[in-house]
Amino acid sequence: MVKGFFRRAVPIMLALGLLWYVLKDVPLTALAAQFRQADSRWLLLAGLLIVIFHLVRAARWQLALQALGFYPSLFRTAMALLAGTLASMLVPGAGELTRCGTLQRTDGVPLAQGFGSVVAERIVDLLMLVVVIGLTVLLEFKRAGQYILDLLSPLVNRFTTSGQSTPLLIVALLSVFTLLVLLYWLLRSAAFWQHRLVIRVVNIAHDVKRGFLSIQQLKRPGLFIMLTGISYGLIFLTTYTLFFALPQTSTLPPNAALTILTVSSLGGLAVPTQGGIGTYHFLVSRALVLYGMSLTDGVIVATFLHAIQTGFSLLLSSMSFLIIPILITNRQKKQEADLVK
Repeated sequence: MVKGFFRRAVPIMLALGLLWYVLKDVPLTALAAQFRQADSRWLLLAGLLIVIFHLVRAARWQLALQALGFYPSLFRTAMALLAGTLASMLVPGAGELTRCGTLQRTDGVPLAQGFGSVVAERIVDLLMLVVVIGLTVLLEFKRAGQYILDLLSPLVNRFTTSGQSTPLLIVALLSVFTLLVLLYWLLRSAAFWQHRLVIRVVNIAHDVKRGFLSIQQLKRPGLFIMLTGISYGLIFLTTYTLFFALPQTSTLPPNAALTILTVSSLGGLAVPTQGGIGTYHFLVSRALVLYGMSLTDGVIVATFLHAIQTGFSLLLSSMSFLIIPILITNRQKKQEADLVK
């Protein structure tokens, strides 16, 4: 119980700590003014793009499920996906399990196989992220280098000025070597592989592997890849559309939206917090400085961008939690009717 509490509490504390650090010098009146100045027409267009984004992701997941022999409708797949989106905003990492569990209850898709298809999606997303990173570095090489230097310089300066960098490096290398030796010894132990928990994990891994291999069994792999690219394109277009909603960002180039997509995606992987709270604000505000903004203005704009996108996603996800119980009830009634027949 204590371990579970800390697992849930640490991301929340980290998110709140980062958010406080980023916003501590920003006047609340400036944040409020940002939302009042926003052009509602561009906000509505961004909301439409977010709806299409979720539908595209649902269609892509549908293809992976079809390769496993399951054919849920696009609507039910989208509802499960949105339920997972809301769960991930509450507890980082809970989204995948929630959406697979939801589809199990609405369409009878086994949890392990559904999760395997999600793992496959994540791997494809990582490959796509590598492409996005490469494109960002290619188009914004100078700014990308400056961004990394700005983030790392405080840490580097601290080590070099304190004179502790060499001992810390030696300790880190020895720790890594010790862990590798222990891991090698453990994996070669027969008792380890005969442990009941390990056997159970291996069995689950086989089910997950089947789900992952569904990517190779896709009837339309080209469409799967195309939908992946479209989904990333929609995230980019949503951010770029929101630029036009504010006077101070309307002149930002498309490359700025691409940079924001890259740093926010990497930040979500490196420091997972609820809905990117804190992480997004910190990384995106620093990225906007590279395009001529002051740090305070960058924080205000980052807060605006995150709030609008998160708000639309929360609205859609909340609607899914009203609809999913109806879908589950309808399935149960159908099963009961089939038993009567």
